[in-house]
Amino acid sequence: MSDEEDIPPEPDDTLDATGDLARPEQRLPEAGTEVSGEMRIRRGSFFRARREGTSPVADLEVEAGPLWSEREAERQIRMFLLRIAGERTLVHRDDPVDFARENDLLLLFGPDEEEAFAKLALRFPEQTVGQWATLLAGGDRTEAFGPRSRAERRDEASIEQSIKLGVRKRALSVLGLALVAVIGYLVIGSALETAPVDRSDRALRFAETSQNRDLGDPDDPDAPVTGGPPVAEPLLVADLDRLVAVAAGEGTVDDRIRLRVDDAVLPVPVGGVAASVFEHKGGQVALVGPGGWVDGACVRASVVTEALRPLDVVLFESSDGACPIGLAGRPARATCRGTDALVIEIDIPQGEVDLVEGGIGWAEGIRLSLEFAAPGWEVLSLRGTITVPSGGEAVAIPSFGGTPGDEITVDLGEGRTGTCRLA
Repeated sequence: MSDEEDIPPEPDDTLDATGDLARPEQRLPEAGTEVSGEMRIRRGSFFRARREGTSPVADLEVEAGPLWSEREAERQIRMFLLRIAGERTLVHRDDPVDFARENDLLLLFGPDEEEAFAKLALRFPEQTVGQWATLLAGGDRTEAFGPRSRAERRDEASIEQSIKLGVRKRALSVLGLALVAVIGYLVIGSALETAPVDRSDRALRFAETSQNRDLGDPDDPDAPVTGGPPVAEPLLVADLDRLVAVAAGEGTVDDRIRLRVDDAVLPVPVGGVAASVFEHKGGQVALVGPGGWVDGACVRASVVTEALRPLDVVLFESSDGACPIGLAGRPARATCRGTDALVIEIDIPQGEVDLVEGGIGWAEGIRLSLEFAAPGWEVLSLRGTITVPSGGEAVAIPSFGGTPGDEITVDLGEGRTGTCRLA
């Protein structure tokens, strides 16, 4: 008994008239796969063309860049096909797919050609990549170059995987080179920098006179502090008028961002609360708003450098549950609290600060936010930033005094006033 008689036919194999296993080349062509006499002659001499030791596209290089247009991709594919065809007689077709099909050029795709074609595919439009991945995998029988053998069908997945893997490797290589270049630029830039730029003129600084005034006995919390009521420096006043709203739910954060919300959702109107900075036994942030806003307030404040590197972050919660879960910041003590005015302590370093990660920085701004724990919202807050204006003379932080238990009026200008009691 022959070897073929020992092998049972697979479901996709057919038997000839004598009952023997029919090979693919012996089967009748399916409808739509018949070829012309001219093509039959051309196929007869197809593999007579001399095959070089190396692939004609082995030296193909593709510059990194944006995706080509569909027309440019077709032009690049046609040039690729002409290179692998060599001196073979070809039939012209405008469409690269028809050109490859009519001339049986996919039969010339080996591992080297697939790797080179994957380089081109990096810049193909998505539709072109899908079309050629399907074509190189064999496509449907009505689209392929005649009926495919069992081995050809078995290799479809490996061909498509080869193209995808080549595209992925190329993309990762380009990304890796870009990352190395950026890191190198930052490292070299830091090494060449002889000294940090002095930004002390942009830093938040206390008034010079405050260094000599009586701040009270540090061991006596009830000792009075000299100075008048808190009157803000107009250049150091900011409105909390920037809305940040992200709805709760599925999907990406970008899809859930809301630029506007109903007035009923916000306990405080946009821009309804203003803030400024003072000195009173250290740095202080004062906020003034509509009556009753302090009772349910959650305030977060952070002193930051020019690059928004935080130097101190504090969190004030008027009552349990006022702040959303997970907010970072050390608990802030209320220096002065009322129903429409609130003053909380915060550390504002004076002069340059040595950063733990290296380098130096200055306290150049205070970022503030009112955070709301509202049902149906992942993030809901009103934000603002106090910064020293660029140009002109340096601006000093004003101070205020008083004795614990005093009721004082906080004046932020333009009619924005509130009262609170010193703690």
